[in-house]
Amino acid sequence: MAIYTGGKSKAISSPRHLTLRHARRKTRLSKIARGLLSAAEDDQPVLKPGEEKLNSFWAPGLEAGPKHIISATQTIKSKNQPDLVLTSEQDFYVDAPQFSLPEGSVYSVFPPSGYPEDANILPHVVLSDPHLPWERRGSPKDDHRGDKRNKVPWLVLFSFTQEELKLAPDAFGGSTEIKQTPTLAVNMTVGDLWDITGNASSGVTTPITKELGPENIKDARGDFIFVKPDLFKSMFSTFDDNNTRVVPSTPDTTKYKYLAHVRNINTTGMAEAGKEDVGIFSVVVGSRAGVLANTAPTAVSVHLISIEGVEEMTSWADDKKYVALCSLHSWNYTVNPPGTLNVHDAFVHLGETLDVLRTPDSIITPFLSANDKVSQRLAQRLQDGYSLVKYRVQTGEKTLALYRGPFTPTVVAPQGGGTTDDREVNLRCSNSGQDLQVLDREVGLMDVSYSVAWQVGRMLALGDQGFAAALVRHRVAIQGGAMKAAKVDVVRGVVGGDGNKRGFRTRTELLADLKETAGHLGRIHLGDDGDDNNDGGDGGGDPPRFLPGSPRKRWHRPRLPKHQYPPLHFNAPDIKTRYLHHATNIAHRLAQSKSGPGTIYDETNDPVSTDWMQILAWILDRMFLAGIPSHYLLTDPSHLPQESLRFFYIDPNWVDALIDGALSLGNHMGEDRDRVAIKQAINTFLHHVPEHQTHAPQIPTYGFYLRSDLVTMFPDLKVSTEPEPPKGELPDKAPLLRHEIVADGVMLGLLDRLPDPSVTSDFQGLCFTQPPHQQRFAVGYELSAEKLSIDLRHQYTVDQETRETDKSRHKPLVEFSTTPTDTKNWFTWSSDPGDETKKNDLRVVRLPFYAEEQTRILMEKMDKKYFDDDQPNAALLGMQLNDAFYRLVVSATEQRAAEAFERIREGGPPKVRALGRLGVSYIRRDLGEGDGHDNEGGDTGDGGDEPEIELEVTPPSAHFQRHPSYRPHPSTLALNRSPHVRNLPIPLYDPAEHGRLPPTRTPPNEPPSTVSLAALTTKDKGVSADKTDPAGPPIFSCYTFTSGYGSVQTNADPLPQDMIFSIQATNTASSDYQLIEFQIWVPLGTVDNPDSHCLFPSYSGPGARMLSNLRFNVLPMLADMQGVPCLVFRLLPRSASGWTSVRPVRELSFLLCLATPNGTYGGGASTLVTLYTAAYYKYVAEKTPVQGKFVVALKKNEDV
Repeated sequence: MAIYTGGKSKAISSPRHLTLRHARRKTRLSKIARGLLSAAEDDQPVLKPGEEKLNSFWAPGLEAGPKHIISATQTIKSKNQPDLVLTSEQDFYVDAPQFSLPEGSVYSVFPPSGYPEDANILPHVVLSDPHLPWERRGSPKDDHRGDKRNKVPWLVLFSFTQEELKLAPDAFGGSTEIKQTPTLAVNMTVGDLWDITGNASSGVTTPITKELGPENIKDARGDFIFVKPDLFKSMFSTFDDNNTRVVPSTPDTTKYKYLAHVRNINTTGMAEAGKEDVGIFSVVVGSRAGVLANTAPTAVSVHLISIEGVEEMTSWADDKKYVALCSLHSWNYTVNPPGTLNVHDAFVHLGETLDVLRTPDSIITPFLSANDKVSQRLAQRLQDGYSLVKYRVQTGEKTLALYRGPFTPTVVAPQGGGTTDDREVNLRCSNSGQDLQVLDREVGLMDVSYSVAWQVGRMLALGDQGFAAALVRHRVAIQGGAMKAAKVDVVRGVVGGDGNKRGFRTRTELLADLKETAGHLGRIHLGDDGDDNNDGGDGGGDPPRFLPGSPRKRWHRPRLPKHQYPPLHFNAPDIKTRYLHHATNIAHRLAQSKSGPGTIYDETNDPVSTDWMQILAWILDRMFLAGIPSHYLLTDPSHLPQESLRFFYIDPNWVDALIDGALSLGNHMGEDRDRVAIKQAINTFLHHVPEHQTHAPQIPTYGFYLRSDLVTMFPDLKVSTEPEPPKGELPDKAPLLRHEIVADGVMLGLLDRLPDPSVTSDFQGLCFTQPPHQQRFAVGYELSAEKLSIDLRHQYTVDQETRETDKSRHKPLVEFSTTPTDTKNWFTWSSDPGDETKKNDLRVVRLPFYAEEQTRILMEKMDKKYFDDDQPNAALLGMQLNDAFYRLVVSATEQRAAEAFERIREGGPPKVRALGRLGVSYIRRDLGEGDGHDNEGGDTGDGGDEPEIELEVTPPSAHFQRHPSYRPHPSTLALNRSPHVRNLPIPLYDPAEHGRLPPTRTPPNEPPSTVSLAALTTKDKGVSADKTDPAGPPIFSCYTFTSGYGSVQTNADPLPQDMIFSIQATNTASSDYQLIEFQIWVPLGTVDNPDSHCLFPSYSGPGARMLSNLRFNVLPMLADMQGVPCLVFRLLPRSASGWTSVRPVRELSFLLCLATPNGTYGGGASTLVTLYTAAYYKYVAEKTPVQGKFVVALKKNEDV
């Protein structure tokens, strides 16, 4: 919901907006102090935390409603002619809400919908637009009186009982049944309302007339309530000192100018409004209190009513049954009978039941008192915050498991303790999360907490397309640079040590040595130097280091044998030892900012890599537990009962597993060294103290859940630290790191430290306070059918420093009570005190007397140095009507809070929350690295007397090897391909492998209606690449087999099975052919003879679907081929043009579901079947297709 700030929005779209805003503000103040920025660039709000500014109204420049006229005058002057004056007028209407409010206009209401409240509370609504109550005219009469301190709004809040608004189905006569909303309004158009008022028998009148706007307002739809004339008269009349209603000649709305005002607040510490530095809201307060003397909760409907046009009514509606008013917003709440729970009791209850987040003691105690060790161990796990969850193991069995989220009731030590071997295992990255499960041997249950955290992290990363793409690009940047640097190191080390550059020179090194190279060119000789040593030297001194030899040999160097090359693949031993070092250096280089060499990007400067900026922000958001589904955070509802405040510790191991799972995306190399390098860069950021800060980035360590109706009543319930920092000063650290309403009535807060007076004096407790714009309004502190008690408060017209010199400012100025029969009453109980049937029927604040009397008493009782204003106004009355201000202080010195904090407090000095699991993930390999090196000598050319460079490379041994003649079946390759391999080319049936040629099918004499197969060219196998015509049509290699096998499996009584039709396309990379349709014709029938056999007798399954190429649709259909029924599969491109280029087409494979094949001929081991293909291309083969056929093998298998 947008918040009006009176200027540019400073909202930060991040769950870490509190820490980011605090860090940027500290950076800005540091730069101002050092002279790097001017003081004018300080963007701190004028209002300090805890301050607010009230205005009686905020009126726009132009009011909506009446027609406005704009006049323009232009004077044209000429030397030879008189001046020409041109005038023009234009009528216009100001566009503004009239019969309904835009979405988001209502910021909050009180009491909340459906919640109970005391009778003395006046309902109110907070609007996000501070101008909205004055967008239209509420009282044209009052506007002409010149009151510059107040303005009547066009919106008034009024509450009604169910009996006052309930309508009979035929209340207006006619045959149309009236349907009321839950708040007893009727939704209709203005035109429908005019139809009702135009019918004299309906007995309805309304202030909504055609003069309120343009003609098209009759089509506007809204909610309308129908008020009885006597209540309408009381709403717009005044009462004298004897409590008698004074009815003017026409309705009077001027008293409502005191019931709407504007509040400009500092939003620090607020969950919703805290996204901005300041918030400006308009507040409309109701004047009618709740039902009195009720013995049971009573429902009340509150309506935000438009009073536009009420004063233009020429008379009262005494002769009518109802007055129709427009309701722009409404809700229901319940008025409690005396003596029920209130806000004060709710705050007290929260403080008395404060605890840590875990299962209640009432559930744990029976397990602790049991005699068996299993029950006692289970009780200990419950005390540690665990819950029992359903769990399905990999083999499919259902069982129970232990699970605990990141919020724990005890301190959890970081993993990695124990022996060195244990520490390496615990701190190693995971590739699946399964190795993070821990078996509790005492109860025989698996602890799946960290395994679930790993899976959640991976799930969240997969769901964020931007993060996943940035992570893959970042991995590519790291891997490319690290592999290159590692290979250079290996080559240099093999040739002559890492410091020797003779083996390999980079471009940078080569360019740097050009000056020296030019100076040594004279030492290169083409012939003998005369000293008989054949060194190419100059005849004296040391021979040169470069020995090119004779001109004939200079360009004929020996070719190294394959076994002499050093292994340079990713898993080579020499690469392994060097890769992580270079990857970490590159990751740190990409994590820098543009501010200068070695400067780390810290979210207050500009990054070198935008991918790193996105990755870092995403990881930090997850460390703030943002975006994690709530059922992973709060594992059991019993941990957080109703009306409770629970504190917790954040498990660093759970967060580590979460981040590890997220960073596991894009790992195609098995051993994920890039993930470790990324984590190292993140840890460097977490340990780094930015230039303009005094501390490292704040990461949550502790937190609290608050579940209470108070959160629903006050969504911006303010949370601050005790004691509050001095006015105008920023605390060294952000008090709250995350403050959010995560569900209705549930608030989450995260901290990086706990209140501890022994450590610091600026954080000794937490304070939960009602927000200034969502405080309750009350007619007095006590209201009943017999009495109203009011304490008139001190008010001030001076600054805060002066008012603090008033020692009695927190005490009531005047405290008094009044009864229904008193004269000069502040409150009106009844519309007619003499009528017993109307007792307590009105219950309204007596205005304007209440506001005028308040001002008079303040002028009499207070010193003028504190208050000097004789004009009643809405802001002054709004501060008086504010109910008592409640706050809950959780102090570390209080016993219950101290005990809870002690359970979750880390021992020792504060530690940086860095990432763990920095070991490379473990991959067990069955085949040693380096296999496949050719040990045969290579071509040495004509090197003559020049020796070969011998490299000592010993390929590691393998645990096992396949037979040299082993060739995997194509279907095996397809079912076990690597993750990055999308499809494998599958060869067609080879007749030589089956011992006989495929059968010959006689072509049909007449072509079918859709495709001609009379002249099919027999092609049992696709044309190979070296024989393919580059300008010819694409080659489609087809192969059909049962899913999971290499051929179609069948038996004497075959069952329906899924069959894969693999279609691989070649000769398409440079082809200009445009494919319209590709067909496969499958003749249907039974076993005929050895040379004429059909694949299916018929087909009635659910159909076919594409496997991976979703750019095509597969449509099965039945057709005849010269009297032979055929099942035809038509593969059509998803293209509006009806054709597609074949260049991106690599395969068209599809799955035929639940097809029943024929058995083999005569029950033999195998039978061959011929299927036919036809391809249509735009321009070249639109009517006569390119045709072919392929062979499918049916194999007998009794196991299917």
